[in-house]
Amino acid sequence: MLSDVSFDFRDGLYGLLGPNGAGKTTLMSIVTTLLRPSSGSVAIDGMDMLSGAGRRRARGSMGYLPQSFELMEASSLLHNVQYAAWAWGASWSSSRAAAEWAIEEVGLSDSRSTAVRKFSGGMRQRAGIACAIVMEPRVLVLDEPTVGFDPIRRVEIRRFLDGYAHSHIVLVSTHLVEDLVAMADQVIVLDRGRVLLRGDMDDLARYGDHSDRMSTRWESGYQRLLTGTYGAGR
Repeated sequence: MLSDVSFDFRDGLYGLLGPNGAGKTTLMSIVTTLLRPSSGSVAIDGMDMLSGAGRRRARGSMGYLPQSFELMEASSLLHNVQYAAWAWGASWSSSRAAAEWAIEEVGLSDSRSTAVRKFSGGMRQRAGIACAIVMEPRVLVLDEPTVGFDPIRRVEIRRFLDGYAHSHIVLVSTHLVEDLVAMADQVIVLDRGRVLLRGDMDDLARYGDHSDRMSTRWESGYQRLLTGTYGAGR
């Protein structure tokens, strides 16, 4: 359950941190119109997402990759991503070019004709991202997008999301603080449905114990925010 959570998102990349049960999934479900809040309001580009018409219009400008998702295992990557574009409303013929673009952006062009059942975990994750971005949505919401990636692919996806966020709204939920250090304009820390922090990554680092050699200052700040120990020794 979320309590007194209020945000105004503009172009940029927003990182969402919090332990299991913090309210991250609830927040993403509300933003993506999958869950209706019990009170308050939600709008994207002036569209009231609590109305039927507003939800339909908002969904047309939004891409979402949940932590668990399904692909058509026997079909090629290209068919999967092209189908995602078609399901979004593109014609089958025009969806081909959109799919080719998305596949290239996630670094899977050489595997476009391969059935996704042959993909590794990291390749499946990139296929899911391609499906989410295929129509270049105004708002992109990703839940743990870099799970299963090797360091090289993680950096490539960070670069893409950083560039995409220059003219779009990107909301990324992750447990990997280092991902957000590299690309987040702002970070939101949730715990038990409440916002503990909203600021940039330097704001998060200020809560850290800089003498802790086992974690970065951002990781330390996140841990100390959750445990309420950030005042000790400061």
